[in-house]
Amino acid sequence: MSIDQKPDPVAMHEIRRKIGKYQIRALLGEGATGVVYEAFDADIERRVAIKTLHPHLLVGKIGAGLLARFKREAISAARCFHPNIVAVLEYGQHEDRPFIVMEFVDGISVHRLIRQRRRQGRGISLRRSLTITSGLLNALHAAHAYGIVHRDVKASNVLITKDNSRVKLADFGMARIKENSDLTMIGSLIGTPRYMAPEVRFGLEADARADVFSATRLLLELLRMLPESTRCPRSRLPQIVDMPPGNRIDYTAVYPNAFIPVLLTGLEPDRERRYQSVAELMKAIKVALPDLQRQKTSPFIAAGASLAWQPVDNVPASADELDSITSLLTEFIGPIATVIMKNYDSGRKSANSLAQEISSKLPGHEKQREFLRRWQTMSESRQALDERKEPSVFPEKGRAHPFLEDVLSKISHEFAHYVEPISKTWLRQNSKKTAKAD
Repeated sequence: MSIDQKPDPVAMHEIRRKIGKYQIRALLGEGATGVVYEAFDADIERRVAIKTLHPHLLVGKIGAGLLARFKREAISAARCFHPNIVAVLEYGQHEDRPFIVMEFVDGISVHRLIRQRRRQGRGISLRRSLTITSGLLNALHAAHAYGIVHRDVKASNVLITKDNSRVKLADFGMARIKENSDLTMIGSLIGTPRYMAPEVRFGLEADARADVFSATRLLLELLRMLPESTRCPRSRLPQIVDMPPGNRIDYTAVYPNAFIPVLLTGLEPDRERRYQSVAELMKAIKVALPDLQRQKTSPFIAAGASLAWQPVDNVPASADELDSITSLLTEFIGPIATVIMKNYDSGRKSANSLAQEISSKLPGHEKQREFLRRWQTMSESRQALDERKEPSVFPEKGRAHPFLEDVLSKISHEFAHYVEPISKTWLRQNSKKTAKAD
């Protein structure tokens, strides 16, 4: 494990140079509850990381709860044998002070990576963002298979090895173990608000969908760091209704159009409408990959505090578009939709402007939001058909865009571990078909 804080000589002196059989070499970091050291196991000549608690916190009822949470971290992580999870090697006590021995990760956290790049005025490539995300999702999928929900997925708990060959998920201190739910409430409200699923914020029982929310939130943060030169269409994220305060979502930033539906579903405040598993989120990301280059600018854009539909052109709605809007509106308000739509036939507005105006008349943000979502799906389907008849501005005819070739070789197999196989070959063939159709 690797921590970002600077060493404190006082804390080093505190533990004398040794914990059990492990020789302490350096202080990796110190927090409110404990410290993490780099150590050396002389018996097998291996570097390790050791996490231990401050002794003054281990008294009274609070101390008992903290100790239970600390031990739960060891139990949770020790159960999860996976290359994308920081391995726990031992749990023990030294001078009445509990400690956890973990594998040493020589690298940095995603939190530190983001801070460094911001300070340097540099971005994080889409390929790297997806590689980090795939490693995280693989780790969560494995943990969920063991019956463990992490509940504290955030940038500082996702580590990247120095050679960029591996992503590691750490810190299972807030994890929920299914068969031992009496421990789940200890520290249940401890965490970073912007990554926490709404149900966790409200103190409800968290399941795998809480990790789906947090992982999507981290993906959003990575996508916000895309360099300006990234060659994929981007637009703003619609305002997410009913999101609790403190999530700090940047609605002024632009994100790849292909991932906006993925982000909206993964960040859905209502967990019943969210992706129901990490596998579903993996599949959605994988399916979106071929669309990164061929999608045109999405008509979704944030406007003020409400979900708005931004017209992409000034072309009046066609008869087919009016029929589609009428059919959709009928599903929401019944046959009276036909009467209402007659008032708009002579308005000469674009279909998107019309959809926005009509949605604003529906009662409640949820219905308005759902109407616009449904209309976007219908509009994008029609657009995809139209694009097959018109020259594409992205890939050359008969050839997949180099970006896809570059990303597919690294990413497609990463997202194939735990979902039904969609191979690199299939994705490349799909992108070539798109190019030829264009």
